[in-house]
Amino acid sequence: MAFHFRRLGLNLLKSKNKMPTYKLCYFNLRGLGEMARIVFAEVGVEYTDERLEREGADWAERKPKTPFGKLPILFVDDVQIAHSRAILRYLGRIFNLMGSNELEAALVDMWIEVLFESAMAYPFNEQDEKKKAELADALWNDNLLPKLAKVNEQIIKSGGPYILGEKLSVADIALFSKFELLKVWFADKSLESVPYVTKMIETLENRPKIAAWLKKRPASYI
Repeated sequence: MAFHFRRLGLNLLKSKNKMPTYKLCYFNLRGLGEMARIVFAEVGVEYTDERLEREGADWAERKPKTPFGKLPILFVDDVQIAHSRAILRYLGRIFNLMGSNELEAALVDMWIEVLFESAMAYPFNEQDEKKKAELADALWNDNLLPKLAKVNEQIIKSGGPYILGEKLSVADIALFSKFELLKVWFADKSLESVPYVTKMIETLENRPKIAAWLKKRPASYI
């Protein structure tokens, strides 16, 4: 009987320590899903990369069944986590990419919010191309470039090459993901004034596992 309970206890312990299964559900583009994909690449953890067509029948059918009618969603076994920043922070915590202590975790949170706040101010829905260009120019000059300058200062202060110094965090991955958008939205803009930011991007994209992902990832719109 003692052996039976001992074996049962070991089985329960193994069950608790078992790595969950992950599935990321997003559209067939980079957008808000690419940050999680890059995290999974960096940590070398397997996951299902489910891609839906935004205008497809599959998404139209599944949309009402999602928590908030939006993607991305990360499935952790049978639990659904919605919203890209919630997903990013969750992955950062479980894969040790949120800094080394609570203060560093708060700094990571801060930079994630700063980056998203700036990037999401882009005039996506403006139909007048001339006005859209004017709004984009104002966004770059008054918001994005000054924020990148702040990131540049933080990298200098930390000693680099990343926002927290030598330790990679999900804030760096968020910056890299947004940087891919900026290269498309603001292709004619100079980044000479933020050399530590561009160096950090270069360092991150040359990390072996991330470089391998960037090379093999499906061709898709940003």
